[in-house]
Amino acid sequence: MNTHFTKYYFGTIARPTLTFENLIVDKRNLSLSVIAVLITAILYTFVYVFLIFGGGQPFKPWLDIPLETYYKYNVFFCAPSMFLGWILASGVVHSLSRFITTTGTFEQTLSVFGFGLSIASWTTGIHDVLTSFLGAVHVINQHDYELALNSPTIWRTILWIQMIAYLVWFIILFSKGVKTVYRLTTIQSMILGLLGFFVYQFFFFIFNR
Repeated sequence: MNTHFTKYYFGTIARPTLTFENLIVDKRNLSLSVIAVLITAILYTFVYVFLIFGGGQPFKPWLDIPLETYYKYNVFFCAPSMFLGWILASGVVHSLSRFITTTGTFEQTLSVFGFGLSIASWTTGIHDVLTSFLGAVHVINQHDYELALNSPTIWRTILWIQMIAYLVWFIILFSKGVKTVYRLTTIQSMILGLLGFFVYQFFFFIFNR
């Protein structure tokens, strides 16, 4: 299991198309993709735990929860919202693909999107874990750092670079996943991949700010 998982996980970085081709015919693709999403869910749960200890405060959240206590609730929202967003994005893309083709299955879409979102999330994940941990152990002032990220500073520039990389990597991996599962054209795959990303990200964003 470990050998197969690492092959798919790191293969998604190095050779995503070939990796997805092998993944969709693997009988364990769903269980392996759950592990991939779980890694990211655990990663970001730790981010919010660290933010609690570091005294971080989000900017105005969408949910009607006081800023001072938001992260204490957010830590319980993170993993469920990630898994539900993954399933929702896969379901929307699969349903729309049926207007174009009968090739591919919902389970195959889940598997490629699971690995895709887990790998793409590392573009911001390393920064988020590192800075929130430094805030938790009081090496940096978490509140001041959050203000710097939303002010015209070098830190905001770095954050935007990461977010652009996050967007691009997500779209690339989701689009390659769609093309592998449904055998669509590049343009069709990019449209559905982009839509899948926005569905996942919007749902996740509602609960995690």
